[in-house]
Amino acid sequence: MLSSDKIQLIPIDRILVQKFNVRTKDIDSGIDEIAASIKAIGLIQPISVFFNSEKTHYVVLAGQRRLNAYAKLNTDFPGEGFDKMKCIVMDEPKTNEEKIAFSLAENITQLPLVNTDLVKAVTDLYNVYRDYDLVRNTFGLTKYMIDKFVSLSRLPQSLIDAINGGEIHPSNKTAENAAIRAVNALQWTKGGSVDVADVKELAKEYAKDEIDSGDLDVSAKKGGKVKDIIVGAKDKPKEKLTVKLSTEVAVKLKKVSDANGEKPESRATAYVTKGVTKDYADLD
Repeated sequence: MLSSDKIQLIPIDRILVQKFNVRTKDIDSGIDEIAASIKAIGLIQPISVFFNSEKTHYVVLAGQRRLNAYAKLNTDFPGEGFDKMKCIVMDEPKTNEEKIAFSLAENITQLPLVNTDLVKAVTDLYNVYRDYDLVRNTFGLTKYMIDKFVSLSRLPQSLIDAINGGEIHPSNKTAENAAIRAVNALQWTKGGSVDVADVKELAKEYAKDEIDSGDLDVSAKKGGKVKDIIVGAKDKPKEKLTVKLSTEVAVKLKKVSDANGEKPESRATAYVTKGVTKDYADLD
């Protein structure tokens, strides 16, 4: 925990932004709104900085957009006190990876980052350590987050464009998860025999969530054209199964379903299909 004596008023011309800040796009998006809020009610949350090793400047760990808003206010309203801002002064993180992780953790709870920023930040951390538990425990990232963004980093560009362009689904989260699932189902690899157009077509089907995702997985394993995979999943005999869940398990199920852009019913069916029924142990 940081004590109050580490909150300092620092001139904004002594505060730098360096390359480890994970936000690289849309940095100035909404700056006018942030500036207006600060002008009206003040800075509610100080930015986090550290004193650089040369002891010449402070460096932003979290709060780049708030700093930009102060710079705008200082230009628009010179002499009104916007040349300095409250900062939480922290010890300098020991490695660049720790700096990236701090920036990532801060930005995840603020305005959503552009997908490419998240993908690069998480993938870079994982590539450095290659150890799930170490990355999870050191930087507070879940296995799901690591898996998802490492997988996204390996998608073909045309599929990423389809995700960002809304071709697969209006929701980026649903589109991302559907694309990853389609890649896995068809076992697409760069330079392999599976056409990216087929991956995109199957991803759209996963995103619709009209056919059980588990049935699509099973049908895809049998091979064949995408249209045959879809027909096979639709024609699979269904047996109704009623399961009563505790409130705790139901909440966990919804959490995982939302993260995967699916309906809870589809996610529950996937668990049953895989035989993962004991206490829904992997819902966390």
